[in-house]
Amino acid sequence: MRLSPTGDPLLSVKFSVPPVPRISVRRQRLLDRLTAGTAGPLTLITGPADAGKTTLAASWVRTGTAPGPVIWLTLEADDNAPGVFWAYVFEAFHHQRLVLPGGDVGSPSRPDSADRSLLARFAHALEHLPEPVVLVLDGLDMVSSREVASSLARLLDHAGPQLCLVLISRVDPLLRRHGLTATAETVGMLTGRTEGWAAGLRLCALAVQQSDDPGGLAQSFAASQRAVADHLLTEVLDAQTPAARDLLPRTSILSQVHPALADALTGREDAERILTGLTRADLFVEPVADTSWCRFHPLFAAVLRTHLRSHSPALEQRLHRRAARWLACAIS
Repeated sequence: MRLSPTGDPLLSVKFSVPPVPRISVRRQRLLDRLTAGTAGPLTLITGPADAGKTTLAASWVRTGTAPGPVIWLTLEADDNAPGVFWAYVFEAFHHQRLVLPGGDVGSPSRPDSADRSLLARFAHALEHLPEPVVLVLDGLDMVSSREVASSLARLLDHAGPQLCLVLISRVDPLLRRHGLTATAETVGMLTGRTEGWAAGLRLCALAVQQSDDPGGLAQSFAASQRAVADHLLTEVLDAQTPAARDLLPRTSILSQVHPALADALTGREDAERILTGLTRADLFVEPVADTSWCRFHPLFAAVLRTHLRSHSPALEQRLHRRAARWLACAIS
């Protein structure tokens, strides 16, 4: 029997995927979003108590659409100590018989800390897995330790693309790490506005943290847009090809974009190739299910529209007229 650093047994029931109620509503749209989310390093599921967060994640695990094996850990308040938390994470991998390259990385020896070299060995082992692994941490709101939050962030930074972390929590851990005690309404507002984009949420949190009116700023879409504008313009838009930099601001005036409509707005003939490339690279452009249309992340679209108005003030109205003519022909 393996023990935690406190000397207590590690409880195996915490490693089991919870059962899905026999009578439950299948939420296919959310299941699909989970599948899409685990193509990246971090997926966050938040909501109030009894909102169905755990049921959704457990249902998703049973769909078999995860990119690799799923490691599940249900957290409790007693897991707040960093050494205990990481002992449970390592045991969750052992429980699922997932063999890490290089063998057992060890386990924390003290409940109040986890050695950095231990976590470095763990990250190195994850990086060299033959396929991605999904680690689900259910009940992360029970763990308030900043050291745990920081070590999870370091693990994501160093484990490479083979680790997909799914966090289930009643509150957003990114906001808590910035010292914000936001209301459920504010958390929902910021999470919805950023659509779970972790970097965007962090930028908004930093802006709220530095504001004289945190509540008002959190509720302002314009403020959220300002908080992320520089990042999106310099790190996303400026990094694209000249063709994409021309297409993105012009098509941002639309709630949804069709390649042929994008060609009409830009005078190009390669919009489909550009949009497909942006979608595949997950650069804030996503397909509209079962159609040839796509949509931009709302914050990205808002920043692009502001960029367009700043650089070509008279162009937006002409683009709207051009889009209206295209749509009229398309439905006639």
